[in-house]
Amino acid sequence: MNTKLLKLFIFIVDYLLVHLALLFTLMIRFGLDNLVVQMSRHLPLLEVLFILWFAVFYIADLYNITEPLNYRRFFSSLVINVALAVLFFYLFTASPISPKTNLGLIVILFMGLFLFWRYLLERLLNRFGLKRSLVFIGVDDHSIELAQKMNTNPRLGYVISGFVVKDKDVLPEWLKNSSIVIMKSMDELSAFLEEKGVHSIVVNEAWYWDAYQHLYGLFPRGVRIFQLSTFWEKIEETIPVNVADELWFLQNMSRGPYTIYSKIKRFVDILIVVVFSPLIIFFCLITFFLVKVTSRGPAIYRQTRVGLGGKDFTIYKFRSMRVDAEKNGAVWAKEKDSRLTPVGNFIRRFRLDEVPQFFNILIGDMSFVGPRPERPEFVNHLVEEIPHYSLRHLVKPGLTGWAQVKYRYASSLEDAEVKLMYDLFYVKNFSLLVDFKIALKTVFTIVSRGGR
Repeated sequence: MNTKLLKLFIFIVDYLLVHLALLFTLMIRFGLDNLVVQMSRHLPLLEVLFILWFAVFYIADLYNITEPLNYRRFFSSLVINVALAVLFFYLFTASPISPKTNLGLIVILFMGLFLFWRYLLERLLNRFGLKRSLVFIGVDDHSIELAQKMNTNPRLGYVISGFVVKDKDVLPEWLKNSSIVIMKSMDELSAFLEEKGVHSIVVNEAWYWDAYQHLYGLFPRGVRIFQLSTFWEKIEETIPVNVADELWFLQNMSRGPYTIYSKIKRFVDILIVVVFSPLIIFFCLITFFLVKVTSRGPAIYRQTRVGLGGKDFTIYKFRSMRVDAEKNGAVWAKEKDSRLTPVGNFIRRFRLDEVPQFFNILIGDMSFVGPRPERPEFVNHLVEEIPHYSLRHLVKPGLTGWAQVKYRYASSLEDAEVKLMYDLFYVKNFSLLVDFKIALKTVFTIVSRGGR
């Protein structure tokens, strides 16, 4: 069973369990005699609610089988789902069902059924996983990191069978002491493939031109062959900037003008600003007042950022730091920054400091979803230090992005490199569906634990 089918199976079981919780609730409340009648009364309306619940579960990554179940996310999702249910029944006040007691029982029963089923699933996945044999060709930090991660986590779906290396390659102790077969040539690999069945081969870019003819001969055997950069993207959902070369980016990111996508996205951006303008104005007024009366200095400040095509634009934000926060020059913002005012800490946590950027979206400098725009002082330095950094400017910057829902604040050069890997994954894979997914994940991130 592949990962997509497994995720579908898990979703189906979860969906059956919530209906089982409903069935048990109706049996407890109304007995067996009225079960069919009560089910016909409850199910049509609750079905819509259940769909919303599982959308929240999906956004919260509860169907990410490569990692252990995150119980904190599950309970956060459950709180959000109860709030959705209360709102749902408030909107449907003419509903023929009495939701309060029933809803409480459904939530309690489903929570018990879900946790028991997922506990069993966790044990099965940790023990058996999805074991597909894989061979790495070439050794570098990234291939070793991936191999070690897959070697210790069977849930990723691969078992490392072999490594093709050169005599001068330095291997870590864990690899030398493991049962992984070490080969010194492509001929040894061919003999290994004759003896063992291999599902996939991952070839380091440095080996690619030496090995491609040999790899071409493996096609008839049905072996899947990946470049290291492509396989890294598949597993990590990032682009490894220190591995992928210019040719890889030309082959994988040359998508041409994004006319239809850009026009639809621009229309959606304007539509959202217009529809939510009363709410935006309300939060602007409240935040403006809080910032103004609790610390000296302007409530809104302007800052130059780098946008689409590397062009500078002016961004607007509510001030969350002291007015002298950068008296010694530009400094990285941190997740728990000592320069934050008490109110600034609050508005930063819930991203209220970003609300004025709806104006940037309206005039076209930004979009709702895209890489967060950086300051020119940092960009000039980062372009020199991090390979391919300027490629994040291939798309319009956003209020939120893939890096924001997957990683913390960038407070160092190392963090900036990791966030770039997420940003480039978005630049390569953007679509309206991906944008929608990021937007929903952003809402969940803010509601469940505050912004990043």
